[in-house]
Amino acid sequence: MYNVMLDGFPDEYEGYLIRTDFRIGMQISEALNDVNLAEPEKRITALHLLYGNSIPSDSELAENGLRWFMSGGDPDDEHVPDGKPPTFDFEQDNRLVYSAFRARYGIDLTRERLHWFAFLAMLGDLGGCSLSDIIGIRSTDLAKLSDDQRRQYATLQERYRIEPQISDADKAVIAEFEEKLKG
Repeated sequence: MYNVMLDGFPDEYEGYLIRTDFRIGMQISEALNDVNLAEPEKRITALHLLYGNSIPSDSELAENGLRWFMSGGDPDDEHVPDGKPPTFDFEQDNRLVYSAFRARYGIDLTRERLHWFAFLAMLGDLGGCSLSDIIGIRSTDLAKLSDDQRRQYATLQERYRIEPQISDADKAVIAEFEEKLKG
């Protein structure tokens, strides 16, 4: 694990310079979740965002660096999909993130430069704000609630759910189908 207090925030991985601004981390996250990109395109886009034009020729090293960066330097914190619905989305929750950072830390994310590792540490420490409340709602296991609570939380989960991404190709198919229904 990377100790930021002893080591500072890194600007390279295994000798390769990396782009460290939190916006890059957000863009990488969005690229890796982009339904309009095929898997190889997602990876190469993410690697270009992180390394610029200096992607390591060793693909395993490059991918390890990407995982390391996205986890904030903590290999134990690498996200592994678990089949559960997502509880956070940078695109959908961007205003909540902005508001929480402004209120909690006095940071205007539209103006500040912030290292991705610092951003992740601060994001993980946000509590008592709308963002943390909504993530709590999204992550609540309805099976563990009473009937009344289950109904209340089911309504709230529907209200705050992460909207599924639909690819441009699927949008075109849906639009074509809707036109056929009309005519």
